[in-house]
Amino acid sequence: MAEARILYVATADGLIQLANPGKSDRWREVGRALRGQDLRAVVASPADPLLVYAGGRGGVAGSTNGGLSWEVIRAEPVCALAFDRRGVLYAGTERGVVLSSAEGTAWDEPDALAAAVVQFAVAGEDILLSVGADGTVCQRTEAGWISREMQVPHIRGLVASPADARALFMVNQSSLVTSLGTHRLPAPPTGALLILTGGPEVLLIGTSGLLLRSEDGGHTVAGVAGPENVSVLVTPPRFVDQVFAGTESGSLWFSSDRGRTWAELRTGDPPIRGVAFARAL
Repeated sequence: MAEARILYVATADGLIQLANPGKSDRWREVGRALRGQDLRAVVASPADPLLVYAGGRGGVAGSTNGGLSWEVIRAEPVCALAFDRRGVLYAGTERGVVLSSAEGTAWDEPDALAAAVVQFAVAGEDILLSVGADGTVCQRTEAGWISREMQVPHIRGLVASPADARALFMVNQSSLVTSLGTHRLPAPPTGALLILTGGPEVLLIGTSGLLLRSEDGGHTVAGVAGPENVSVLVTPPRFVDQVFAGTESGSLWFSSDRGRTWAELRTGDPPIRGVAFARAL
């Protein structure tokens, strides 16, 4: 049986579902849902390609049938969604609470943080980080969420190196921030960050201008022709050379060579806030 590949694209006006039979340049639209909702995040289950969640000011909506139908499972504004390596779903709320659910129905509220949770980042095999609107970074532990004792004012994005969970890359209003120092960027960062595994690791940074690319941990960066004002960057699991980029202007781009060259897949959509990838047989 042929493999189907699915993209869930969260936008400022609902969710767009794309699919293809395995050819990365043949994506076609197969559905739209949650129209009128300004979505902020979308995630697909790493274990079940038909299980997907989208979140925004209207709360968290879930689908158990690959996007054919949706149900609101938490009517509370959320800013971020993530699955950990065990398949537990996390939702970061505007009121600074991290919700978690192993089944996608009942929710636990273990901790209240100091500010709205605007992003999650998976680091290593079993490390989950949260980023607060106040610039604080916290880590999930068995005892709850604890501060990493770091604060980046005006933080817009964070990503951890897959090779070293302690190596964090963050962007604020103007710069890339690492443990080795701060590097001013040629254009304001949008918050979109991605590290591609392999040799060497590739760091991609979305800015209000060109997409930036680095092969030396951000010490040097170079602009790449293609998508501009990138708001989200996603690499499909097990496809370490491939990247999807969504832009604030509503275009979706694809690279098969670790972000060196790009092809535009579609344009004319609402601003893109998130992209999730799933595979099904």
